[in-house]
Amino acid sequence: MYEIEPSFKIDKKGRVFCKKHTNYINFTKPHDYLQDLYLEIKLTCKTCSHYQNNECYFSKSRIDEIEKRRIKRKGFLCRLCGKKIERILTIIHQLYNKENYNIEMPLICCDCYEKIEKNEFLNYSKKMMDFYLLNIVMAIFFYIYFIYFVSILKIHSLIFYFVIIPLLILFTTLLGFIIFRCGKKLHYLINGVKFYKKSFRNKESEIDK
Repeated sequence: MYEIEPSFKIDKKGRVFCKKHTNYINFTKPHDYLQDLYLEIKLTCKTCSHYQNNECYFSKSRIDEIEKRRIKRKGFLCRLCGKKIERILTIIHQLYNKENYNIEMPLICCDCYEKIEKNEFLNYSKKMMDFYLLNIVMAIFFYIYFIYFVSILKIHSLIFYFVIIPLLILFTTLLGFIIFRCGKKLHYLINGVKFYKKSFRNKESEIDK
C-alpha cells in the first residue's frame, strides 16, 4: 500500500493545513467570513481521499483513534492555556514531527499561536490570569457575604431547614465549581507563561517590565 507523506503549512490564524490533503487547493483559496466558517468544518483528515482510501502515512484506524481521543474533554490540551485542541491536523502535525524528526513540538491551540505571532501572548495571558483571579476573589467574597447574611437572619427553624440550607448547599456547590474551574485555568496559564518564557524567548515583549 502506497503511503502519502504529509506536508504541513500553518496560516496566520494558527490553523494547520496538510499540503497533501486532496482539498488543499480549495482550502487555500480566498474566503469570505461564511466560507471561512465552512472551511473550519472541512479542515480535517476525514475529508481527504487519502484517509478514505487508507493510503496516508497515518492509517485510517489510527486517525480514528486520534480523533476519538481528541473529542474527549482531556484528550489533547494546549501547552500554553490548557484549552482543548479542536483541530485534528494540529495533532497530526505534532505527531508526524515527533515520529519522523524526533522534534518535540508543543501542542498549541490556534488562539495562542495567533497571540504569539502578534507578540501579544504575555499581555493576553496576564489579562486572563487577572480575570480568573478576580472571579475567584469575587466568588469567595459572595460566599462569605452569604454566610454572614444567613447568620444574622432570625428565621423559623422549618423555613431554615427547607429553604435556607438547600440554598446554601446550592450556592456552595456553584461557587465551588467556579473557584475550581477558574483555579484550573489559572494554573494552566501560569505554567503556560513559564513554558513560553523558556521556549519562546525571542518572542517575549516588553510589556511586563
